[in-house]
Amino acid sequence: MMTDYSHYADDELVQLMSKDDHNAFTEIYNRYWKRLYVLAYDRLRSRELAEDVVQDVLTGLWQRRNHTVIRSLPAYLATANRYAVFSQFSKMVPVTAVEALPEAIQAVADDTAEVHFLEQSMQEQLKQLPEKCRLVFDYSRNKGLSNREIATELKISEKAVEKHITKALQRLRLQFRNYFHSLFV
Repeated sequence: MMTDYSHYADDELVQLMSKDDHNAFTEIYNRYWKRLYVLAYDRLRSRELAEDVVQDVLTGLWQRRNHTVIRSLPAYLATANRYAVFSQFSKMVPVTAVEALPEAIQAVADDTAEVHFLEQSMQEQLKQLPEKCRLVFDYSRNKGLSNREIATELKISEKAVEKHITKALQRLRLQFRNYFHSLFV
């Protein structure tokens, strides 16, 4: 008898996938492929590149299934998708070390302690931001909301959203510039 995975919650599918359940992965693939494609296409404006990004993200999810802790599947996939898009951009145009942050994190992804340190350091920096700035950044980067959606949710202008995101990114760039400079020198 074939199990219907469409009724499983994301966290249940992740748990099953971590136990090498290919059908659970297939359900995740079917559930998220189109969303990831739309996000990638919106940034890249290329069907082929967007398809490549989604394929890389979902292949990476399967390959890391046994050793990656996923608290929120949509947030994890949106973040992985964003990094893969940045990686595509970096292949198209030269980038500075700070703009290559996602690639740098991927480069050290095998060193769990270093990734953990980077995540903690970033969280500490974000905690020091004013509350609204921190909330805007969280909605943008962790929940994948657009500037318009954030503006509507927080009842502020899109320009204010942009300013908050810029402020948060400036703080992160300033904090991590020496660390990432050493990776690219």
